[in-house]
Amino acid sequence: MRPQTAKPKLATNEYTKEIEFLKQQKLIAYGGDPSNLPQIFQKNPAFLVLDELQAELFNARCHDTGETVSIERAKIFKEEFNKINSKKFPDVLNLYSMRLGVTTLIALANQKPIQTTINLADNTLGDYAVHAIKTLLANSQIKNLNLASNMISHIGLGQIIDDLCKNQTLKSLDLGVLDGSIRKNALGFEGAKHIAQLLLSNKKIETLKLQDNVITTAGGEFIGQALKTNQNIKHLKIAENDLKIAGIETILLNGQNLESLDLSKNNIRPTIKFQEYLMNNRTLKRLNLEFNDLGPKGVEYLANGIIQQQSGLISLNLKGNQIRDEGIQVLSAAIYESESLQELDISLNDITPDGIRYLADVLPNSQIKILNLSKNLLGDESMIMLCNNRIMEKLDVSSSRVADQGFMTFLTFIGESTNFTHLKANDNYISEKVEKLILEIIEKNQVIIDLQVTGNRLSLCCLNRIQKILLRNQKILEEKEPSKIRTEIYRLKYEQKKIQIAKDKLSQQEKEILQIEDKKSQVIVEMERIKQQEQSKRAGLQERITDLLNQIEKKKKIIEDKQADFERSKQLKQQELDAQRNDYQVVYQKRKELEQEFERLQKELDAQEQKFKDEQFKLEDAIADKKAKGEDIEKQTAQLREELMKLQKQQFEQNNQAEKEQQIQQQQQVINEKEEKAENDKQPEQVNKNDEKLKPKKATKKGKKKK
Repeated sequence: MRPQTAKPKLATNEYTKEIEFLKQQKLIAYGGDPSNLPQIFQKNPAFLVLDELQAELFNARCHDTGETVSIERAKIFKEEFNKINSKKFPDVLNLYSMRLGVTTLIALANQKPIQTTINLADNTLGDYAVHAIKTLLANSQIKNLNLASNMISHIGLGQIIDDLCKNQTLKSLDLGVLDGSIRKNALGFEGAKHIAQLLLSNKKIETLKLQDNVITTAGGEFIGQALKTNQNIKHLKIAENDLKIAGIETILLNGQNLESLDLSKNNIRPTIKFQEYLMNNRTLKRLNLEFNDLGPKGVEYLANGIIQQQSGLISLNLKGNQIRDEGIQVLSAAIYESESLQELDISLNDITPDGIRYLADVLPNSQIKILNLSKNLLGDESMIMLCNNRIMEKLDVSSSRVADQGFMTFLTFIGESTNFTHLKANDNYISEKVEKLILEIIEKNQVIIDLQVTGNRLSLCCLNRIQKILLRNQKILEEKEPSKIRTEIYRLKYEQKKIQIAKDKLSQQEKEILQIEDKKSQVIVEMERIKQQEQSKRAGLQERITDLLNQIEKKKKIIEDKQADFERSKQLKQQELDAQRNDYQVVYQKRKELEQEFERLQKELDAQEQKFKDEQFKLEDAIADKKAKGEDIEKQTAQLREELMKLQKQQFEQNNQAEKEQQIQQQQQVINEKEEKAENDKQPEQVNKNDEKLKPKKATKKGKKKK
């Protein structure tokens, strides 16, 4: 959708003067030459209110949302932009919750931003904007990229995963969910596979945030296995992903180089033994386990691990784990033994004064400086017991049933302390009766800079007076020892010049390194392709292994049932075997006798074979002689056959001559008979008939003779 340009009803003098003034300012900023003025400022006068980057982003956002381009809207956009971006941090570009879409991200990528930290959280990018993210990664030197709450699924992540794997500048990647946002990413199990691929390929990323992405147990196992090979990842936030025991244990066992780990809202049960993990991890400083189900038993494993840990845990969050007083008793021993634990959050755990008593005994000898006890069943007794700690700096007892006596006792204590600076006691039972005492105590105290007592029965006038006193203390803190601050500023400026010189040298070296890395990347591409093939094979094998394990469990039951049947059949078979052994002994004895007989017969057979061979040779010689004689006989036979043929020819010729002579005689006889007929013409008819009967008989005789 193209942005619509608002047309002013009447072009007033003020409007035209403002436009001309803005044009002059832009021309001065770009050297006074109109040809140097970027094209975006020539499209619409409203863009003159903004700088070049803001103008490009505002124009693109109007395309995405269909808003009308106007000077008023441009000013509002500029206020929003400047509100979340500070000139003190030129390397940071914040664009979170600004209703940015695909077109806006394309415009940002084309601008080639110089910032190293870009925050795009809580926008409407979705999977359609991943091609613009590709361009952004290619056109910039981003170190920290925040894509939380942008409705990105595993499909979108799969399209940019290769670019993320090849990127050598990215240090931090946030694909989680921004607090309070209704837009969520949904990577799921397939997205977890892509994250595992990223961890296997990219060894530069140090921070990864994946909270609330429906990764599930199988996805947690994939990421945990990838952590085994990636030794550079330092901070991992994978909260609210329903990892459960299997996924959590894989991450704990393989993430041995993590410095901070957030596993909150993952249905962690007391059966997970944190002791082994904390003993093996020497780098972990911060651990967040809020809103799980550890209970007293889980805290016991955790406390043992804290006591035996070598790295030194600094911060621990156990909010909403139902640890109760029994868990506090075990945890207090770990707090006493730990030399590094400084921050502890045990709010919302049903802790009573009985549990606080264990904690109060060890706090004076511990290193705890920040303590959160809000939303517990403390009461005034607990506040009185906490007054012995001189090291503590911050305490939160909101919504903990604290009344006037307990609050005033603790406030009197911190009024004499030189370290305590923050106290939160919201939503308690503090009444207006103690307002004057509160103001007197904090009026004398110049150390405390944060005191929150809203949600009590104090008047608004008292609350305002407290805020003024706190502002006074903040100014005193800022103005304290100004001379030292000035000398420190001069020293830092000198150091900054040195750093700038070093940066210039470093930039030259980085260019050379980039050239070398371009050549190296060509080799890495082939390696990554092979790795992807291996990963797909591993994924298939992993699924197959799970199926086989299920089949094995089923078959185990069948085997146990058959084992009993086997034992019974084994006994029966053993009895049959004993009987067969006896029969075998008898058969074996007969077999020996038969073998001896066989050997004797074999010898006789060998002698007969030798004799047969000798006779065979003799017969072959005789046959050869007879063959020679047969050939002579055949020759004689052939000669006799030739002579016989000659004799047969001669005989045949003689037979033919005899037949001819016989035929001549027969013809002569016929002639004679005819002559006799002629003489006997006058004889009786009977004689004639007889003569006629005789004629065919003679003719048949002649035919027979001819044949």
